[in-house]
Amino acid sequence: MTTAHQLQGFYSEFDVANRILLSGHSHQAWPNAAKQGLLDCFNDAAKHIDDKWGAAFEKADKVRDFYRTLLAEPHGEIALGQSTHELILRFLSDLSCFKHKKQTPIKIVTTNGEFHSMRRQLDRLKDVNIDVKVIDTQPQDTLAERLINELDKDTDAVLVSAVFFASSRIFHQVGDVAVAANALNIPCLVDVYHALNAIPFSLARWQLETAFIVGGGYKYCQAGEGNCFMRIPKGYNGSPIITGWFAEFESLDQAPGKVGYGRGQGAFAGSTYDPTSHYRAAAVFDFFNAQGLSAERLADINKQQITRLWQGIESMALTPGVLTLPEHGIDNNAGFLSVTTSEAATWVKKLAQQGIQTDSRGNQLRLGPAPYVTDEQLDNALDVIAHIAKTMA
Repeated sequence: MTTAHQLQGFYSEFDVANRILLSGHSHQAWPNAAKQGLLDCFNDAAKHIDDKWGAAFEKADKVRDFYRTLLAEPHGEIALGQSTHELILRFLSDLSCFKHKKQTPIKIVTTNGEFHSMRRQLDRLKDVNIDVKVIDTQPQDTLAERLINELDKDTDAVLVSAVFFASSRIFHQVGDVAVAANALNIPCLVDVYHALNAIPFSLARWQLETAFIVGGGYKYCQAGEGNCFMRIPKGYNGSPIITGWFAEFESLDQAPGKVGYGRGQGAFAGSTYDPTSHYRAAAVFDFFNAQGLSAERLADINKQQITRLWQGIESMALTPGVLTLPEHGIDNNAGFLSVTTSEAATWVKKLAQQGIQTDSRGNQLRLGPAPYVTDEQLDNALDVIAHIAKTMA
């Protein structure tokens, strides 16, 4: 089994051996294989000119297949996009309330723990008289119940995360929300960006077979920008208002003046795009396979690393308020460790001065390991944290 030390050689372009990159929850390093993917994209464009799209679509299919594997749905319907934001827009524009006049106000249910792509867009919709019910994630033990209680015959959609991006807390009961929404014929979209390739996941185990699923490759999949996806529930055929011409590929014989759609994932297809991202992702996913970096193995590695960081900070017995571990406990924690401090931004700067890359969200200092980070690097980071803590007590 390849160790973190051995893996570091495959990431030499990102210099992971000489930098402690605890920003894996935000942007993991790319393996050197990604560079060949970029070159392959250029070479195919130079060789085939406008006929390059056949090769590009093959790469796109490899990206879809990778996400299908992570979702444990071999024949799933997967629409691709440059960002989760554009995919969420396609989802929202497919809601019947935007396509047909409604007697009651449009109502969308969500939480205050959603990532900015969703949070900002929903906040803006409030300004055009859409009723966006924002449910507090705390206390999370009752979150599913409170979300479900907000669902009724007038609800047009519910959007929520499987893992909350600021706290790294797993929302184990998100499937209960999806099941309840489906029973009321309410479309449910679940953001799994911080779950895939970081913690054990499958649609069936999480009870999300009836949900729309969004995620991407910028974080734990090491695929870089432009590699997001939306999984379409089995048998669902949409007609989103925000639609690109690729959605016509299966309906080019449509009547003049009529906007036709493909089926399943085809209905949510976009338009002409830069295929470089898919070439890069396909090369990275081939590398994962070659190194045996399955989703199960990556989740196991991550769990060991989070445990090492968690227990290391716990053993410091820091003064309350310097750094506070999560209340939710390690079994409910996902792919990064988020510790509370009123000086989170200062911590990020001080750690960066010591060659340790992290980030913060509000009063949360976020520490995200990756499979190429060694135990020695984690221990070095903990030593630096202990030293800085003494100066901030």
